[in-house]
Amino acid sequence: MKKIIILLSLLFCLSVNALELEVDIGSGYHYSGANGELVYTKEFWKDSTARIDHANSATFYTWAEFSSDQEYWPKLRVELTSLDTKGRSFIHIDSTDTINDLIDAIEGQLPVNINNTYYDSRLTLNTYEGYLYYEYFEKSNLPTLGFGLGLKKFDFAYSATIIEGLDFTDNGGDTVPLLFFKSRYELDKESDGTQLSFEANGKLFVFGDSNIYDYFLKLDFMMNYNKTTDIGIELGYKETFYDIKGGDIDTVGGTMQTSGLFLGVVGHFR
Repeated sequence: MKKIIILLSLLFCLSVNALELEVDIGSGYHYSGANGELVYTKEFWKDSTARIDHANSATFYTWAEFSSDQEYWPKLRVELTSLDTKGRSFIHIDSTDTINDLIDAIEGQLPVNINNTYYDSRLTLNTYEGYLYYEYFEKSNLPTLGFGLGLKKFDFAYSATIIEGLDFTDNGGDTVPLLFFKSRYELDKESDGTQLSFEANGKLFVFGDSNIYDYFLKLDFMMNYNKTTDIGIELGYKETFYDIKGGDIDTVGGTMQTSGLFLGVVGHFR
């Protein structure tokens, strides 16, 4: 993640100084509740499930948008998120043979109620996204409308501790195409250089029986710092949902949903 942020910083400097682009950038923290279910397809845990329903997640996010007044040039938006969910998972092991193999593997040390029981668990999810889109009505008094296409790469790792030395684990990830939508409305700038804006942003992927979507609603308050820079804060609500069927885009299936408020700092450079 640090290398990606450094790369974004270099791209930012190149864009402003050499390409004369306008750049918007933001970074912040998203705290949310989390719930979902992983369906295991690996041989040993096959058809077993881990239901995550007692968890909270903390997400660090960074985004940047690059735009130009050149005709026909699309805008570029990139987003990076790093989610860490800790809580309790309800584990169901489908196969009696798997339970017996576990008992044999650790010499009968398993708790009597190993199956259908809650265990401490952790899920990490990192995403890397990029979108090219066109935005309309920018020079009118109407809310802007933006539409585009992009790619989302996600990687996850999950573990639940059954007993010391035995974890119920899995990991995976993939890269998928997404439809992108954005609408933004900016109030008139005040005489002191401050400005309030509202924005909605959404993405959607559908393939086979699987789908991924996320959206956010936010407001941001900007203050003029100098002739080339505005700085401010953003506050909003975000929801993300994964419903992946094993075999559609990865060998691991399941659902995952997070939702909650986010708060961050933003800047506009021209």
